[in-house]
Amino acid sequence: MTPERMYELAAGLGVAKNRQDVAAALTFMHDDIELTSPAWGAIARGKEQNAALLTHFFASYPDYEVSFEGHVADGEYFVGWGTVRMTMAADASDANGMLPNGRLIEIPVTIRMTFKDDLIATEHFMCDLAQIAAQSGISIDGMWKNVFGVSPQSVAA
Repeated sequence: MTPERMYELAAGLGVAKNRQDVAAALTFMHDDIELTSPAWGAIARGKEQNAALLTHFFASYPDYEVSFEGHVADGEYFVGWGTVRMTMAADASDANGMLPNGRLIEIPVTIRMTFKDDLIATEHFMCDLAQIAAQSGISIDGMWKNVFGVSPQSVAA
């Protein structure tokens, strides 16, 4: 696959996600798509799991928008970097019982992809959960408990 085609697919997926259009996003994904997002502790395999994850995520961050500021591709891997902007919804489960401040979050993001059959086969979405918590006015301990089921202190112990 050419680097240009890799960018077309990545950018197309980004546009669909910016519109919170789950059905359109799925058209860019291989049937065996695997999305990994370490900050959220999320791994979604297949279109059904990805649809459920995106639906939940867009309910929690209804104004989600990502923009690429640069990318590299070598025919096997695509890596894009840029900024994600989003506001945590007041009733987002990520708040672990605490109310977010309603402010726009703006953080760096890096996305690595691989491809199969002219579709996106893997997406590795990397961002900083602590910055999401801080910019939302939510305790990182609360975010950790909700996402991972434990506090950061119990992991360090």
